[in-house]
Amino acid sequence: MVKRIFEEIFFELCKVKNIIIGFILLGLLLFCSCHQPPTNAQNKIKKPVTANKKKPNSAGKRKMNGELNYPVVDKEIAVKELESYIFDIYYGRKVEPRNLDPAHVEEFLRTKLDRSKQSDSFARARMVVDFYDLTSVLDHFEDMLRRNEKDAQTFQQSVQVVRTLAEQGDSKTRNKAFEYYQHLVKNPLAETEFEGLTEAINSFDGRFSANTLLEEINKTYADLKERGKSDSFVDGQAEELYTLMKSRLPQFLAHLKIRETIENTANPEQKTYKLSQLYLGQADATSTELERWAARILRSEARKGQTQVIIENMRRVSAEIEKAGFEKERKLAFQVRSTRAVRFFGGKLTDEEKKLLEQAEDFQIDFLDRDFYKGDG
Repeated sequence: MVKRIFEEIFFELCKVKNIIIGFILLGLLLFCSCHQPPTNAQNKIKKPVTANKKKPNSAGKRKMNGELNYPVVDKEIAVKELESYIFDIYYGRKVEPRNLDPAHVEEFLRTKLDRSKQSDSFARARMVVDFYDLTSVLDHFEDMLRRNEKDAQTFQQSVQVVRTLAEQGDSKTRNKAFEYYQHLVKNPLAETEFEGLTEAINSFDGRFSANTLLEEINKTYADLKERGKSDSFVDGQAEELYTLMKSRLPQFLAHLKIRETIENTANPEQKTYKLSQLYLGQADATSTELERWAARILRSEARKGQTQVIIENMRRVSAEIEKAGFEKERKLAFQVRSTRAVRFFGGKLTDEEKKLLEQAEDFQIDFLDRDFYKGDG
């Protein structure tokens, strides 16, 4: 009897225990559900972005027929690369950053580049605008020309702004650039800045006239020479100007004639052939500025529908290089540049051309190539 009473008590306790456990489980379930993110919150969680899949999409980039869409880095990386190249003159990047979205480049220039920056930064910005064909940002540069140059710094900035407009602008913008250049040449500050004004010849086309520059240099030289009779420092300035007048200026004017001859070539095929020769360093005269100019004009010709002709002529010049008596490494560098240009304009590479790119040195950079490279060269 007693045993049965104890058994009933034990079973009742078990029921109570089950109820307690049930309440505990229910509480845990409610607790977990209260702390789970709602569905709309989960949708806002950022998903990992696959690197280098974004394509350039900017109104400032004038599209060329068949041009390759390079992968681009994200905005944060682009800003760091541009900061390093444009503003960290002494310790930053030494060449234009590749694989940037033109829209990011334009935004950076509009928000970061102003008259408070070094004149060298304006020169670097000009290179970037040229490299990414950013015509849509030219109004930002044009707005900075107020005819209020007050010292060497602001004068040099204006020279670089004028060069940017002359290189990238349409005929109306180029005319404005030329008019402002004439203003700078006649500015009293030009007395110590004729070297930069002379180098600016590289940015103008064959219709450019250097007569005003020549007149002002001659006038200034005569004045400096006279004043230098009683001042050795001024006499030194006169001698520097004489060297510029007799050496570098004739060289730049000769290059201007080369560009004028090519620009006046009526046959598109012959014109792109000459440009390809110049770009690949196979013309009678060659320089970095001439190669940059050739790259710029080739991009312009591509926008006119000459892409296939350019590709054919790049390969034609490359074949000529193969037959020339260049040493192996130099020949390879020329042919890699040609192949990168073919790729840049959207040409389908042959197996042999693909092998050439695999052999390319990491430090080689080319103006008709926006892909990644290793090292600053």
